[in-house]
Amino acid sequence: MVQNDSAAWSPDESLRVLIASDIHLGYLENDAVRGEDSFIAFEEILSLGVQYDVDLILLGGDLFHHAKPSPSCMLKCAQIIRKYCFGDKPVNIEVLSDQIENFSRNVNYEDPNLNISYPIFSIHGNHDDPVGQGSVSSLDILSMTGLVNYFGKWSDYTHVRISPVLIQKGETKLSMYGLSHLKDQRLSRLFVEKKVEMEMVEDGNDWFNMLVLHQNRADRGQGNYIPESVLPNFLDLVVWGHEHDSQVFAMKDIKRENEGFFVIQPGSTVATSLAAGEALPKHCVLFQLHKKEYIVTPIQLKTVRPFLFKTIVLSEENLGEKNVNESEKVQQFLKDKVEDAIKESENLLSGDPRQPKIPLIRLSVFFEKEGQDFNRIRFGQNFNGLVANPDDVLIMKREKRIRDRKDQDVNTKNDVDMGGVAAQAPDVESLIRSYYEALPPERRLSVLSVRAVTDAVRDFTLKKDDDIFRRVLDAHRRRCVDFLLESTAEKPEEINESLKACKQSLDNTDAENLKSLIDEAAIKASKHAAAAAAAAAASTAAAAKNMRDCIVLLSDDDEPLVPIAGRGRGRGARGGPRGRARGRPAKARSPPPPPPVPERRTPRRSAAQKTATWLQNITSERSRRTVLDSDESE
Repeated sequence: MVQNDSAAWSPDESLRVLIASDIHLGYLENDAVRGEDSFIAFEEILSLGVQYDVDLILLGGDLFHHAKPSPSCMLKCAQIIRKYCFGDKPVNIEVLSDQIENFSRNVNYEDPNLNISYPIFSIHGNHDDPVGQGSVSSLDILSMTGLVNYFGKWSDYTHVRISPVLIQKGETKLSMYGLSHLKDQRLSRLFVEKKVEMEMVEDGNDWFNMLVLHQNRADRGQGNYIPESVLPNFLDLVVWGHEHDSQVFAMKDIKRENEGFFVIQPGSTVATSLAAGEALPKHCVLFQLHKKEYIVTPIQLKTVRPFLFKTIVLSEENLGEKNVNESEKVQQFLKDKVEDAIKESENLLSGDPRQPKIPLIRLSVFFEKEGQDFNRIRFGQNFNGLVANPDDVLIMKREKRIRDRKDQDVNTKNDVDMGGVAAQAPDVESLIRSYYEALPPERRLSVLSVRAVTDAVRDFTLKKDDDIFRRVLDAHRRRCVDFLLESTAEKPEEINESLKACKQSLDNTDAENLKSLIDEAAIKASKHAAAAAAAAAASTAAAAKNMRDCIVLLSDDDEPLVPIAGRGRGRGARGGPRGRARGRPAKARSPPPPPPVPERRTPRRSAAQKTATWLQNITSERSRRTVLDSDESE
């Protein structure tokens, strides 16, 4: 750790900031073992802010894991903030910039109805970005309730102009720029087009310039990350959220002219994926600033669940005699490795009573032969109660030389090694994109755009947009139909070629225009549905009106039949109900008040006529038999 000589600085002239990022409150909150991990870590961070008596707490995005946190998650968050950040201690910093422009309201510690001791300043990340009607973020709710000062939110995605939050304490002046999460492709393009502007303070030499952003820092392909080279050189410090591996180093420095900025990457405070980067120690950062001099001090968190990640290559291990109960032999070997990791995890216990004791264990196993693979979920059940993740203790992957040999095999050319693809993917969107790229051309999507599919998965998982898949499918269907109608394709081969051309045009469309196409299709679909509903309602109303206005003509045949209790000798018994002579016009009767559904008369009349004819036939048959019998008797 760097020697902390801040004692020589006057407390009234120096600024102390506690920095953290990627808290992910609510991650696995329904899990009986890991449900409280994110809240325990967040509580430790705020308690450290009180312990070091900081002037403010700065969060780099992803305070929540879901864009729509559960009520229980919001309640726990509010309880923790009120417990540590509310109080009578005066706040000694002053915001000189336009607070309405920065926060859409005044800072919470200036609210006469609130007593704030440790104000929280936060941008949003990709997990808690604005969603739904009005583009509301969970941080908007925390801001309006006075719990958090939310800045760096954007409504115009075509041009980003960042106004800094100007904070002063004595002679120390901090100019803090907030850049909440934007899609990396969009933000990267805006940087290339010089459409990201940061307003500089007039007396800029007296201010320490800090940028807080939440984007990909690691190279994940062209246009899918933000290189440090595109950020302006006048910055002194960059707080980089979104990357979960903690990369902070103790240092003491002063920004000199023509030098680059220093980057603080706090990393996450809870393991949201069982990857090697998440197994690194978790930190928050104490940042101390005096005029242009600063000290960075990493603080390792003590309440984080122990996590061990190990890589095992079976071909490099001595498993004993080969080709003998290969699966059982490998399973026993890996059981021993897991038990060793559980014992090793005891060294990661800090002694803090709040720290969870059951560890996370992950073995990344590379195997050669089919017989070395087995049911991993069943394997994990051996460690129920001993590890926090029994269902995914193992991840099995083929060794690369086996995969390369397999790719050259013509008989297996259509197989995709999802284990290898998943191992290289940092998130679900990248996994889906890599999967479709790994497929042979004949098995790739022929209509849907891969970018639209990955974006839909992201919006469904993070923003809880349940309708996104229907909108995407409707948009592609309408696009294909319009494309075919405009073409002259008639034969199946021509139709297939037209669909390929349509797919190519969708793939070449940038993300912003593709989103516009989907939104336009959704609007057209809603208008079409509304028009169809209105037409159906009008048709129903017209039919009902015609029923009310019509005159029902009834004949005597429409009279209900009287049940025949026995044999009768009258006309009613032999020939049906009494009535007028046939052929006489029926008299029009005034219809009774119409019921909701008019009674149908035609089936009833047919039944009456059929019944009368049937009785006449029976009677005639009996009369004929009587005559015959009498003749025979004679």
